[in-house]
Amino acid sequence: MLKFFTINTDAELVCFLIALICLIKDKAIIWRCMIWFLALTISVEMVGIYLKKPYLDYVKKLENAQKLHIHLNIDPVHSNIWIYNILLVFQAVFISLMFKDLLKKHTNSKPLIVTGLVVLCVLYIYEVTIHGIFEKHNITTIAMSVMFIIYSLYCYYCLLKEDAYHNLSIFAPFWLVTGILFFYFGRIASLLFFQILETYDPKVVITYPIYSTLIIILYGCWSYSFICRRWLMKRSEI
Repeated sequence: MLKFFTINTDAELVCFLIALICLIKDKAIIWRCMIWFLALTISVEMVGIYLKKPYLDYVKKLENAQKLHIHLNIDPVHSNIWIYNILLVFQAVFISLMFKDLLKKHTNSKPLIVTGLVVLCVLYIYEVTIHGIFEKHNITTIAMSVMFIIYSLYCYYCLLKEDAYHNLSIFAPFWLVTGILFFYFGRIASLLFFQILETYDPKVVITYPIYSTLIIILYGCWSYSFICRRWLMKRSEI
C-alpha cells in the first residue's frame, strides 16, 4: 500500500490549508498565487510517491535477477526524479517573483530577478542536454539555492536599512524569507556534502530526517507568515 501521507506531505498539506484560509482574499496577487503553488507542490509529491513504487519494484527485480544470474527482458522503469525536475521550474519562477514583490518597496529588483532566471534557464537546458530529465538537476538546484540565499540576505539588508519600524515577530515577509533562507541553506549544504553522507549505511537514514526537518522549518515559517499577514500585521504594512 502506498504511503501518501508522510512528514513532508503532511507539512505541505497543513501549509496549504492555512494559506487557503489566510490568503484566499488577499489583495496581492502574488500572495494569493501561493495557494496554487502549494497545491501544485502537493500534487507533485503525491504523483512522485505513486511513481516511486513501480521503480522500486523494477530495481528489486533487477537485483534478484543479478543474484540468480538471470537476464530479464523487461522494459526499464524510470525513477520519479523527472517530475521533481519539472517542479523545479515552477519553484524557480514563483519564488523569484515572490522576491521581486518583496523587494519592490526598496529597489528595482527586476534586473536582478531576470538575470537570475536566465542563468537558471541556461543551467537547466545544459543539464537536460547532458543527462536528460530522468536524473536530478543538481547544478540547477545548487545554483537556485545559492540565488535564493542571496535574495534572502538582501531582503534582510533592505529591512535593516528601512526607516520604518516593523515588529519582526509578526511581520509576514520576514517569516516567509526566513523559511526560504533556512530551507535552501540546509538544502545546499546537504547537496554539497552528499558524498560524505553516502558513507553512512543506509544513506536514507541520514538524508531523509535532514530533508524532513528542513521541510518542517520551511512550511512552519510560511504558515506563520500567512497567519501574520491575515490577522496580525497592520493593514498599512500589507
